[in-house]
Amino acid sequence: MRMLLRCIRSDFLKIKATPIAAAHLGIPALMAGVFLLYYKVSPWDSFSKVQAFFQVMGMGYPFLIGVFCAIIAEQELTAGRYQAMLAVTGRRTAFCSKLLLLVLLGAFSVVLTSVLFGTGYFFGMGQRVVEYGFYWIAAAVMAGGSVFLYILHLFLALRFNKGVTIGLGVVESLLSAVLMTGLGEGVWIFVPAVWANRLTGYVMFAYSTVEEPTVSLDGAVVVCTVMTIVSFLGYLVWACRWDGVCGEE
Repeated sequence: MRMLLRCIRSDFLKIKATPIAAAHLGIPALMAGVFLLYYKVSPWDSFSKVQAFFQVMGMGYPFLIGVFCAIIAEQELTAGRYQAMLAVTGRRTAFCSKLLLLVLLGAFSVVLTSVLFGTGYFFGMGQRVVEYGFYWIAAAVMAGGSVFLYILHLFLALRFNKGVTIGLGVVESLLSAVLMTGLGEGVWIFVPAVWANRLTGYVMFAYSTVEEPTVSLDGAVVVCTVMTIVSFLGYLVWACRWDGVCGEE
């Protein structure tokens, strides 16, 4: 654990020279501010406004995950062709550190986005169609539902190249938009790109005065949890075997 914490601290110091840290602060503030300003003049009903905010947030998340994973991998490639990760004694710790740093930054950013918007909407605009606690719960659900994407994109960015992970992020964002419609019924639980969006949407009904749809999320939670755990174990196995050769070679 101590070694992992040291690795995370070291990785955090490395990203200070990249736009990653600034983006995880700037994007939440910008998104929350833009939506709050727009909602002051928008004729939509209160529930639809909150719903749209989180749908847009969920659709953009996969693309941003792809971009941030690509930046991390590119940094390690240019700094020494991944030797800082491959030459250490606890290789799995080094790989876990990169992943955990990205997940923590993503969770922080999602919480900040949701709470900034929720505080302004609930207290500033007096719109209380959902309880204030929802904005915290929604952020936790969205962050938890996106861990699989971080594992997948970091693997692709390290094993192949930044074009693959960013390109997949674009596709996933489009899929997230499409599967939020009726086309996603019955199949969305098998598409990780839409987990955060769909789960957050259902949680919203539980915290609102709108009638909740009769949908069981037990199956979705099980699939999401199992696939995330399996992918993480697979990531660790691959990390111990990878020789540092990427798709650009």
